[in-house]
Amino acid sequence: MRRLLVLALGVLLWSAVALANPIVEGDWVRYETERFFIYLWKDTPPERLALGSPDPLQAKLDEIALSLETDLRNIEQVLQLPYSVQQYGKIAVFVYASLEDYQQKTRCYLCAAHVSALPNTPEVQALALTGRLNRYAIYAHLDNTPRGLGGLSIGLPQETIPHELTHILDLTLIGGSKPVTLREGLAVYVSSKSDAVPDDEQFGVTDQHLKLFVEAENPDLISYLTGCSSRRFIYNFGGSFINFFATRWGIERFLEFYQLLQGERLPLSLCSYGFSFEQLDRLFQQILYISLDEVRREYLGHLNATEITEDGQRSFDFVMDQIFNRVIALKHLLIEGNELERITREVWNTGRFNAEKAAYVTKYISDPRNYTVDAERVARTVQDSFQRVRSFASTYIDDPATRSHIELKLRELEQVAQQGRYEEFKDGFVDLIFQYMTWRRSPQP
Repeated sequence: MRRLLVLALGVLLWSAVALANPIVEGDWVRYETERFFIYLWKDTPPERLALGSPDPLQAKLDEIALSLETDLRNIEQVLQLPYSVQQYGKIAVFVYASLEDYQQKTRCYLCAAHVSALPNTPEVQALALTGRLNRYAIYAHLDNTPRGLGGLSIGLPQETIPHELTHILDLTLIGGSKPVTLREGLAVYVSSKSDAVPDDEQFGVTDQHLKLFVEAENPDLISYLTGCSSRRFIYNFGGSFINFFATRWGIERFLEFYQLLQGERLPLSLCSYGFSFEQLDRLFQQILYISLDEVRREYLGHLNATEITEDGQRSFDFVMDQIFNRVIALKHLLIEGNELERITREVWNTGRFNAEKAAYVTKYISDPRNYTVDAERVARTVQDSFQRVRSFASTYIDDPATRSHIELKLRELEQVAQQGRYEEFKDGFVDLIFQYMTWRRSPQP
């Protein structure tokens, strides 16, 4: 259905897609469209382009351009918020050749794509000074998506690029300090509208995750609205809650509530971009004429009515175990490729939700070029792998004592690696990952 929609809109959009020929600027090939500047990494291998086309580079840029223009129009329609290039500038999208290149160059190890400020390069900054660029940009890559742009997603009802584009419109058109739960939840909700899977089916899986999460750990999910809670499941809860809100009261009412949050904020000493239950209750009374407790009861009643399926349970186990994060760390270690492939296949072979991700990872880790043993490679893999684990711990582990213990173990392992004791380092680091990057065990420091 997604492809049919793109083809149907293609004829209407094509005349407005390409405004100039691709030009090389620094490390990038720049391509201008109606509302985007696309920057493709200039050293992208030929096999990552549109092979079989008379001009593979042009064909790949056209494919990305049409996809972006279509996504932006869909998002405008969902939010009923038009994006003006004349007022806000065109949106820059920086596209790396692979997930590996993207993560190493941006140092965003737990990201599949992200929004940030424009890069501080002479060419980009010169264009920004003309007012032709939005001050926010998207950073992405060419790996692992049928549409050729985006990244890996773990059990979330979203497509990566529409998700990040929603952040751009949110920051540009709405702005203000918002709880990360609702900012990410809005992007999950809106991006789901451009996915091929029906919304009710997608959020049905998400709601299963949240129901199982409540049963396993008994959190007050509504506390996530304050912005002061754990980061685990903030995407799932945010998307699920906004979908529930939009279905029950309309997306316009949610955006009214969302915009009012700009004038509400807790002191930074309590919680960055946080809100109190009293503030939330007052805003719900103002917008919906019902209390926070009533909203909580209705939402939890909706969750409790969700039926748990076998596929939903497998998908939940996958997400809770953070297998993806462990494997992308492990593939940077000097582990025998066949052994790591066995581990990965064992992890994924029972679930249909993540079969494509498993194929991607096993293909990468089986490549012998990723296991060349030399001093430079060892130093780089140690640094990158440790950064991934530190990012994971700071994002997903709430207990300060556990985070401190992980950091202590990492420092000890760094000393082992610096002394050239690579086998000892490898075994210790793998044990650390499998001890702490799972929800089934409660490790004791």
